[in-house]
Amino acid sequence: MKLQMLQAESLYATQQVAAELFPWEHEHQLALSAVVDPLAHPDFYQERKLASVRCWTVQADRAPAEDIGGLAMLYGYRAQPDELWLAWFGLMPRLRGLGAGRELLDWVVDMARREGRRTLRLWTTDEAEYAAALRLYARCGFRTESHPALPGEEWRTLVLSLGLDGRLPVPWSQVAHRGELCGRELPVLHEAAA
Repeated sequence: MKLQMLQAESLYATQQVAAELFPWEHEHQLALSAVVDPLAHPDFYQERKLASVRCWTVQADRAPAEDIGGLAMLYGYRAQPDELWLAWFGLMPRLRGLGAGRELLDWVVDMARREGRRTLRLWTTDEAEYAAALRLYARCGFRTESHPALPGEEWRTLVLSLGLDGRLPVPWSQVAHRGELCGRELPVLHEAAA
């Protein structure tokens, strides 16, 4: 597996992969453009109170450069400089079941630790299609907070947190001055799970 920081020349292919992996969302399209050209998208950062947004593309070892097989985005909020959030983490079906997801997640965790971050977080839902990803996150030590479904939805929002400094992470629901989840409205905390 090869990882590469998102470049302008692979933006379109990466946007296509993101649209295929996350067809019900559209914010990733703007986020990817903001990674490549932050000066052209200052509102994306300002409205979400973000300090940084980065993306890495995934390719199979012998794949051509334009053959993007997945992506992982990291963003940080200005109010929580010791945290990073993992977003739009996904692999195309041809790379699944080969250990690439674990390899990619391990790489993200190691990078966040090298940067001196204390916590890595992500949000997802409890829909069946995310069951394999949720098992991966649990095996890697992420702790889950469950939030009730929004009106009109049948799934719960899950916020997962991983302590990177040897300590349990502060639950996201207890973080002072936390902003909205990037790309998601969050209901009131419903329950916490270990």
